[in-house]
Amino acid sequence: MRDNFTLNTKVLLAKRVGYLCSNPDCRKLTIGPNKDKLRASTIGIAAHIIAASDKGPRSEDVEKERKIDIDNGIWLCSNCATLIDKNEKKYTIPILKKWKTDAENYAEIQLVSNHTLKKDSVYIDGYCFES
Repeated sequence: MRDNFTLNTKVLLAKRVGYLCSNPDCRKLTIGPNKDKLRASTIGIAAHIIAASDKGPRSEDVEKERKIDIDNGIWLCSNCATLIDKNEKKYTIPILKKWKTDAENYAEIQLVSNHTLKKDSVYIDGYCFES
């Protein structure tokens, strides 16, 4: 059985990273216009860090409430969501948790900053270090 996020959790995951993919090597915008003026197109996915099902990638024996909690979610573009599930040995739970934290920090700095952030730079306490 698969334990899915609520719609509210999915929307919050997307908003908390500014609708950008949380993979630091991607940061692709995951939402934009649609030809239908009453719709938007999205390629974003609220992915589970610990698998939504017992046999999924990065599965652990945890209760449903923990699986569907926002702390267990990460916002990714559809390509990166597929990538992490195809290579769970490389994309481990600690790595995905770091991506999530870093993506939220990146979005927060963009929100309060008056300059555009550079993808390949490191930001610590609001200071930019060129890489």
